[in-house]
Amino acid sequence: MYEKFAYVYDALMQDVDYDRWVDFIEDIFKVYGAKPETIVDLACGTGNITGRLAERGYKVTGIDISGDMLAVASEKARNAGLDITYVCQDMRELELHRPVDAITCMCDGFNYILEDADLEQTLSGIKRYLNPGGILVFDTSSHYKLSRVLGNNVMTETEGDINLIWCNTYDKSSEIVQMDLTFFVKEENRYRKFEETHFQRAYKQEDMIRMLEKCGFSNPACFAEFSLEPPRKKTQRIFYAATNI
Repeated sequence: MYEKFAYVYDALMQDVDYDRWVDFIEDIFKVYGAKPETIVDLACGTGNITGRLAERGYKVTGIDISGDMLAVASEKARNAGLDITYVCQDMRELELHRPVDAITCMCDGFNYILEDADLEQTLSGIKRYLNPGGILVFDTSSHYKLSRVLGNNVMTETEGDINLIWCNTYDKSSEIVQMDLTFFVKEENRYRKFEETHFQRAYKQEDMIRMLEKCGFSNPACFAEFSLEPPRKKTQRIFYAATNI
């Protein structure tokens, strides 16, 4: 997963407003009265959030399960002169040298956790490495989005020399959507084809809040995308936050 895709990811996501994403993370920090200095960014991908956090003065470590994603992220950090530590690690088995003030996980990272036991293990590990009063902020594609918008749908996307066919199948019983991605990337006078398959779970917000409470987090809350208002029925992205108190 995220092997060859890592090297075309930024081209396909170039219209995403990552500054807005980081602005909203900081809005949530303010709501909770949090003033973190050290942050771990889980499922950091090519470092689009991680780098912007570092630019704003936070001491940041990026963690991702994909070595290919981290290779791209590390090169971007070097080119920008940013001091970021990147670690290849499965966030379900989080291991840090020392606790931090905040942990983030953006852009669907938690949707890739498919089983309740793995979600509980991940959240328990995160809590273990948060300083007292530390804050967790993450987002998910909503249950509505994965089951009703993306699920059982075929989409296409073209960005420059990259063409993507995206075939999704949603299983109602498991609440998991299978995403079969086929890429055609132009190289000189021909197109190179490669394929990847991804799986994401559609979480209901009440289930996520319940799991946060079960793992010992305090003050769990959820917000509609880029808004401090509660999510609505057709909200497509939900942000969550909770503290280690």
